[in-house]
Amino acid sequence: MRLFATFILSAMFFAASALPGSAQNASARTPLGPATIEASQSENGIRLSIAVAGAEPQVFDGVGEALVPLRAGNRSGPILVLDIDRDGIDEIFVRTSVRERGLLLVFRWDATTNGYAPVNFTEDTGAPKQYLLVHLSQPVTVNGNVVEANHDSNEGGRKRLRVFRYRWDGTGFAQSTDH
Repeated sequence: MRLFATFILSAMFFAASALPGSAQNASARTPLGPATIEASQSENGIRLSIAVAGAEPQVFDGVGEALVPLRAGNRSGPILVLDIDRDGIDEIFVRTSVRERGLLLVFRWDATTNGYAPVNFTEDTGAPKQYLLVHLSQPVTVNGNVVEANHDSNEGGRKRLRVFRYRWDGTGFAQSTDH
């Protein structure tokens, strides 16, 4: 009975931590030591704060309206910390919603500023952007160095599901032709 109660309390804590109004926390490896990442609700929407010991925190205000989970391997959450280029320094993935659309932001360590900066996403057409628009209700996953975003649409009365892939190119993500 005690084990079951512990399980229920853990499940309730996990569910509460995924609610839009609650703060989400993570930790990342940087060349200057660990960074603490917090995403919380502010009057301007989601505020992302990245703090490295001994430095002023970086604050990115209004990066979305609500936090939305994404997946990488067996991990899921609105903030995922991954070392996608295997250089020992973590990248920060944040998924939010903006006006009934999904948004994915990825921050990478910038050695020239000793801080994190958003990376670019380059579509097959169009100019690079520091975010990726994704379908709000469809899954977004990170597999190795590839971001996969599912999109569904209704074309001519037929529902169509497409998976768009964005591969890490060393400085950002470029849309891959294997979609």
